[in-house]
Amino acid sequence: MIRINRNYLYIYPLELGKELRNIAPMKLKINNESLFDRTSDAVILTIDGASKGMAGKAARTFGELYPEIWQFIESQVQYPVTAGSCTSVLVPGGVPFKVVFLAATLTHLPDMKNTSQKSLSLRAFTMAIRDANVRGLKTIRCSLPIGGWRIDPFNAFMILSQILEKTYSSTKDMELQLCVLEVDVFESVRRFAANLGYEV
Repeated sequence: MIRINRNYLYIYPLELGKELRNIAPMKLKINNESLFDRTSDAVILTIDGASKGMAGKAARTFGELYPEIWQFIESQVQYPVTAGSCTSVLVPGGVPFKVVFLAATLTHLPDMKNTSQKSLSLRAFTMAIRDANVRGLKTIRCSLPIGGWRIDPFNAFMILSQILEKTYSSTKDMELQLCVLEVDVFESVRRFAANLGYEV
């Protein structure tokens, strides 16, 4: 079921049934906005973990908005970060998040296959969500895990759907807030959800 409220969607898998939904699986809230428009317990940013300074677009935007905090975050990370893994930094304040997760999903290898890229995103984002659960965090913001440019929005959305399934039993009361700034992509994701059997 998807409950619509202005510019976002709440998604619950239909097949779980009302009783299981009330046990509080992790919710997926789709927002037509930037990652940085609202406060949240945590945010997932993507990097190429091979070395410092190889961040994804959202991470670079974070660095432009909060340069001192980004410098602190990078100083806390031990590079290289293994591809397909995730590291986290507890930030000191001054940003809308308590914890920043850096998912090492980006690579600059020209022969990287699409299936390998999807596997990196699946593993790293799953690790981030499980870590957030251990920390007792309730809300996590992320963008579509498109792997820089290699994964189309539909397959990126499917990765998040798989993560919800993988973490279903251990993410009680948590909410993943997917932020899609482009209106056309947001509408496409909404259609993807309906086509996958969610009630819109």
